[in-house]
Amino acid sequence: MITIALSKGRQLKDFIQYLDEINLTEWSTALKSVSRELVIQTKDTRFILVKGEDVPVYVEEGIADLGITGSDILIEQNCNINNLMDLPFGYCHFAIASKEKKDIYPVVATKYVNFTRQYFDSIKQPVKIIKLNGSVELAATIDMADAIMDIVQSGKTLHDNGLSEQVRLDDINARLISNKHAYFSKYDEIQTIINQLKVTNNVHN
Repeated sequence: MITIALSKGRQLKDFIQYLDEINLTEWSTALKSVSRELVIQTKDTRFILVKGEDVPVYVEEGIADLGITGSDILIEQNCNINNLMDLPFGYCHFAIASKEKKDIYPVVATKYVNFTRQYFDSIKQPVKIIKLNGSVELAATIDMADAIMDIVQSGKTLHDNGLSEQVRLDDINARLISNKHAYFSKYDEIQTIINQLKVTNNVHN
């Protein structure tokens, strides 16, 4: 039995669509039937549905053998896991956004504190970082911060809040990760899943 940690929300919908593309109908059907369940089991696989930021934690702690999460979360958390492969969905990117373009952004709001610190250190610009867990756009809209650092997909949320992208940074996509011990103890099962997912990578490339 392989346990896979998945994040709830948009990424789960993307993953289900992904499963349909490669005809993994057993997984797809099971996940489409989810209502409020947090644990879903098929013949050989158990899925646990958790908050996106918690996926690497469940994998690192060995509760889940595999996980699917965004590369943004892996960059921010630096967990002790195996980063196995890119997956062809969940595409977006980091960006600095503000009401108007400025030469410097002394105060930046974000939930990605480590990534933001690394970026401003790399350009040798002092910055005060305000950590927020949601609706970071508000901080720039009401002038609590000069800008925000966030992930951007279409840019619609920024536009709706009177902001625009000023600096485009690292690209992001979904990743398959594994617990380090499980990768060896369940190598054959994990490799089978990797090979199934590679089919879609080839289709999309």
